[in-house]
Amino acid sequence: MPNLSSVLAQAAADHGERPAVRLDDLVLSYSQLWDAAGRAAALLSSLGVVPGDRVGVMLPNVPAFPIVFYGALAAGAIVVPMNPLLKSREVAHYVGDSGVNVLFAWHEAAVEAAKGAAGTGAQVLEVDEPDLHSLLAGFAPAPSKADQAGDDDDAVILYTSGTTGRPKGAELTHANVTRNAELAAATMLRAGPSDVMMGCLPLFHVFGLTCGLNATIISGGTLTLLPRFDAGKALEIIGRDQVTVFEGVPTMYAAMLHHPGPAATDTSSLRTCISGGASMPLETMRGFEQAFGCMILEAYGL
Repeated sequence: MPNLSSVLAQAAADHGERPAVRLDDLVLSYSQLWDAAGRAAALLSSLGVVPGDRVGVMLPNVPAFPIVFYGALAAGAIVVPMNPLLKSREVAHYVGDSGVNVLFAWHEAAVEAAKGAAGTGAQVLEVDEPDLHSLLAGFAPAPSKADQAGDDDDAVILYTSGTTGRPKGAELTHANVTRNAELAAATMLRAGPSDVMMGCLPLFHVFGLTCGLNATIISGGTLTLLPRFDAGKALEIIGRDQVTVFEGVPTMYAAMLHHPGPAATDTSSLRTCISGGASMPLETMRGFEQAFGCMILEAYGL
């Protein structure tokens, strides 16, 4: 099974000019996303990152996240996704425990990131553009080092919620993450190139990363991003982009159900809705299915 970054490389070869990720008017095709990931790999190499190093990604749902994610994997690094709302004490634990070498931090989180990374040796790169335009300027795409990682090598270190103590880093291999995304895309979402997935689940969480980002790229569809969930904005995006697959947690479904917007928004494009993260109240499920005409599939996974 290939390095996870080769999933994007293959998608770029098969669906080059099709839209891969979108944030309102900012749209990156598969070719553009792969090119940007290659330049991110070159940036990381210039900072001394070598295969096996850890790269922290403390970004919201903006195109910079998949650019850095696949770029780090192409550089042979292991990705450590982090919530951009983490405080410095939490950042220090994530960075120190995983051994992060370079940390990409959203500008709104840069102060906490810098405080937390102080003394760890990690380099913090502040990101203030959704497409990393300035940071990547002047870099040519680096040759992928994806072939240097095997099936059983780590691709991602995802931290638990820490409900029974300090968050623990779960080490996920290339084979693990790739196979999970393949199965999610093929058996649960039944996704294809014509599908538009709603990207409102945080990409730093396993649900959004596996069933959102990676499953979309594997299927050749489009992931339309929403950095911070708002029911009205989500409904607007569903109608604007003709979203076919919505993935969310129960509170998101409840917020859209009770928002005054559904009657004025065309949500007829929805064909599959997935709920996870918590059990959904029956009244919310029935109410949403009746109002939106789309069955909700409840999922559970580790």
